[in-house]
Amino acid sequence: MTPFWRRPGALMSAYFVLVLATGPWSAQSTLLTVRHPAGAITLPAIAIAAFLAWRVTRGSRVARGTLVLWTVAGFAALFRSPAMHSGSLVPFWLLVAYTGQIALLLSEPVYNRTRKEWAEERLTQPTRLWPAPPAWMLPTALAAGALLALATLGSMSFKPVPGCQAPGYLAPHSARLASCYTLIQGYPVPYLTALPSLSLTRGSKVTASNLDLFANAVISKGALVEDLAAWTLASATGLFVIWIPRRRPEPSSATAQAVPA
Repeated sequence: MTPFWRRPGALMSAYFVLVLATGPWSAQSTLLTVRHPAGAITLPAIAIAAFLAWRVTRGSRVARGTLVLWTVAGFAALFRSPAMHSGSLVPFWLLVAYTGQIALLLSEPVYNRTRKEWAEERLTQPTRLWPAPPAWMLPTALAAGALLALATLGSMSFKPVPGCQAPGYLAPHSARLASCYTLIQGYPVPYLTALPSLSLTRGSKVTASNLDLFANAVISKGALVEDLAAWTLASATGLFVIWIPRRRPEPSSATAQAVPA
């Protein structure tokens, strides 16, 4: 007897809970906030997600394929969103939740439920949730994550430098007349930046000739770890999605004969 938590209905219920936690298919909305994009959760989207999840439990291949495509699109949209670029940990954990949704949709019980060529008794037999990934998958995902994190250093943008503003000298509380910006590098989480410094010989008159402006490279360790983790997670998810269809078992000869051509 298959345990309850390994049945397609229980797995799709868990999928729906994760949908409510992440917001259904954020690819259809704009993630502009750093915090949880609650605005992405709408009643029509929830109703569509619930209907498709129910159809998967009834054996619909089309519903399962639609959910896989939309969940992957949501993962990609969140990965390239401004929220992810901010460096907050909230979007990263939402990426983990999207990965969980994809894993549930690719689980063997859910896959078997949408394959009519399997005999009914196979659906009631104990089965593993996922085939064991090969030993090379994790090292490959780690290596790919590190290479992609380095390759995306060419992605540059500007950010203001804290404490480097020039207020109006006649009215200190008026609008600022100038501000400093510096380059930040890295994608999706910027982790390399430059801290500008300005030096002047004491007692000298301020002129362009005696000002010394330079910048020190600064690597944010927390942002670097998050960037590597995001790329590794994306690489592992992509490898698993590509690999798992090759590991699906073929129907037995007895089952194939039982199904009319």
